[in-house]
Amino acid sequence: MDIKCITYYIIIGFCSFSHVSFGQDQRAADSLKQIYHEVDLDDSARLIVLRALVFNETKDLNLALSYVEDLIQLAKDMKSPDYQAIGHYQKGNTLKVLGNLDEALNAYLKSISIAKESGFEKIEGSTYGAIADIFSITNDHSNAMLYYNKGISVLRQTKDSISLASAILNAGDEYLTYGDYDSALLYFSESGKIFEQVNYKIGQAYNLGNIGMVYASTGENILAEKNINQAIEILEKAEDYYPICFYLLSMSDVFMDRKDVTSAINYAGKSLRLAVQYQLKQQISEANLKLSELYKITGEPSKAFAYYRNHIAYRDSVNNIETVQKIANQRTDFEVNLREKEIALLEKGQTLDRTYIVIAVTLLVLAVVLLLYFRQRFLTTQLAAAERRKRNEQKIKDLLYTQESKALQSMVKGQDDERKRLAKDLHNHFGNLLATIKVNINVLEHESIPNYPTLTTLIDQACTDVRNIAHELNMGISDDFGLVPALKELTEHLKKSGHIQIEFSASMCNHPMETDEEITIYRIVQELVSNTLKHAQASKLSISLTCFEEDHLINIIVQDNGHGIEGAVKHADSSGMGINTLKKMIENLHGEMIVDSSAKKGTTVNIDLPLKPTTEAL
Repeated sequence: MDIKCITYYIIIGFCSFSHVSFGQDQRAADSLKQIYHEVDLDDSARLIVLRALVFNETKDLNLALSYVEDLIQLAKDMKSPDYQAIGHYQKGNTLKVLGNLDEALNAYLKSISIAKESGFEKIEGSTYGAIADIFSITNDHSNAMLYYNKGISVLRQTKDSISLASAILNAGDEYLTYGDYDSALLYFSESGKIFEQVNYKIGQAYNLGNIGMVYASTGENILAEKNINQAIEILEKAEDYYPICFYLLSMSDVFMDRKDVTSAINYAGKSLRLAVQYQLKQQISEANLKLSELYKITGEPSKAFAYYRNHIAYRDSVNNIETVQKIANQRTDFEVNLREKEIALLEKGQTLDRTYIVIAVTLLVLAVVLLLYFRQRFLTTQLAAAERRKRNEQKIKDLLYTQESKALQSMVKGQDDERKRLAKDLHNHFGNLLATIKVNINVLEHESIPNYPTLTTLIDQACTDVRNIAHELNMGISDDFGLVPALKELTEHLKKSGHIQIEFSASMCNHPMETDEEITIYRIVQELVSNTLKHAQASKLSISLTCFEEDHLINIIVQDNGHGIEGAVKHADSSGMGINTLKKMIENLHGEMIVDSSAKKGTTVNIDLPLKPTTEAL
């Protein structure tokens, strides 16, 4: 970082610290002058230095005015409205101290105008307080309090404690001037607490001095002297002589009340010398008036007249009362007119607002109605589409069920036809062939054929096996007997084998079932019995058929005491339908199949199968 940048940051830190912590300080101004004239600063740094210079320069107020003009011009060039507002505010302060009240008032009004446009509430509030000071000087108490309170109200919206406390202090001073001591002390109490919280020494000094003047006005001279001396001590260190002059005159009043005219003249003279030294016209006028009164008491009319003449001369140069009052009246008229225009605009705006609200509410209601209409229409369309989709899906599902049912029924019928064909071929072809072989062997001489007895035994056994196989394949529903006789024949055949104990019971409907229904039920029972014989290792088997005529339903229960199955799909068999195929066929027939199986109690298959309504029922 180069020397210029280092100097820049030192300036910012020094200016900010001195401004916030100590208030006006002539020693700071002296240091800043050297920086401003000798260091090469950029425009941003020059703004900061000029602001601090204008604030702290109390010794040479004409020089302060020169700096403030530089500040305003530089702020305009840099298009910085905040610094322009600050510049006009400080210009008004300096002109007010110099006694040029009409020019000071114009500067303040420019500051407020700029601050309002830029939203700079701190300067806006502080400037209201400064305008109030001018009205106070011209004895316009009502306007003074009006502007003090406006300034306080604006500053309460900011975080600038020092500016707020200063405005409250000045409002209290106005109450002091007009003899409302209780209100004055109330304001001083609030401002004093704020100054103490932020450790603002100059503010604490002003507060002490003003409280001292309240004590002096109420005859509490000891407290008055204590507070004013403390204030003067702080202000002398800061070289802030403007308020010191007032406090010295207050001390003069204290000693005059004690009949110590010599000390009173001493304090008044000290006030006059400071005012002359620093060109404080208003203080010069006040000090001359006080000395004129004191020398009149001592019986020195020539000195009293001389001081009074000086008082008049400086008073006229300080207070162009007529000009200031004219500006005040113009300002009041301007604000009244502005307020009336604001009220008119507000009323017009309210009327427009009400119109806009009515239009907005109408449009909102219309939008809601349209939204509800289109939403309902959309929902209705969605429901209709969903209903159509549901019907189509159901049609597809029914079609698939019908196709699958027909396919399974065709498969069962095909299997049944294939069984009959095989049985017929076995019986007619192989049976006859074996019978022919047996006849031919019987006509041969037994002695000429080795192992003749064994050969004839094997041929007899082959005939028996072919006949049994043909019988098993052809076992089923004959056109003459029906479902129950076929199942009885199946169970009787199984009993003869001696491998399993079997029970069969049937409670059928009065009306006969259709042939395809009987074939389907027979093949279901046959498949379940076959699975039990092949996989269950059961010793007992029970078959039950129950017809529920009113419900058009037949219930099939097949129960064994075997070792059970792990799941309903375990016993698939490539040579038959298997559990999965069987279950699917039943579902396609709109039936229901439940399998209950465990290793301890065996397997129970419970099937509900709907029957076709009879012609009479239809």
